[in-house]
Amino acid sequence: MPRATPVVGLVTSWPWTKREVAAGTLTRERAAERVESYVYGNVLVLAVVAAADSTTVQNGQAVLLVVGTAVSTFVAHLLAVSVAHRHGGHELRSSIRDSVPIATSGSLPALVLLAGWLGWLTPTAAILVGLASIVVRFVLLGSVVSHLQGERSTWKNVLIGVGLAVAALLVAGVKLVLTH
Repeated sequence: MPRATPVVGLVTSWPWTKREVAAGTLTRERAAERVESYVYGNVLVLAVVAAADSTTVQNGQAVLLVVGTAVSTFVAHLLAVSVAHRHGGHELRSSIRDSVPIATSGSLPALVLLAGWLGWLTPTAAILVGLASIVVRFVLLGSVVSHLQGERSTWKNVLIGVGLAVAALLVAGVKLVLTH
């Protein structure tokens, strides 16, 4: 199996993902569920970070909104998964595990916004770095998918990721316009 590049290795560094990729037990369907969760969580967090301003960074509200969005979306998804797999068992546990990217989508942006709240970054810098961190995650997604499928990443994967990042920015923009 091809070795992951260091960046892709960071993105897929969850222990269960590494074990499953190495063992070849991560099915296309399960990988697709993880990618869905990854995209969904990151689009919602992107919209929240894009709505932040200097005041919400300085009073800590931006951090709380990012964490609250990631956690509440994850909990809502867990509820939906538990209803869909009401008999429980291995399938339910796998679906829950595949939903973790929703919960983790806000981790880096929340830490960056926390740095802005603590005064380590200016509010504007915190917002821009928070947005950039999410956009970079989208740009790398094509490479991550290739890695999960046991393939080498190519420039085509990066271009697909750039297209995904643009689409995510548009979706987040629509969400901002309609909900703020």
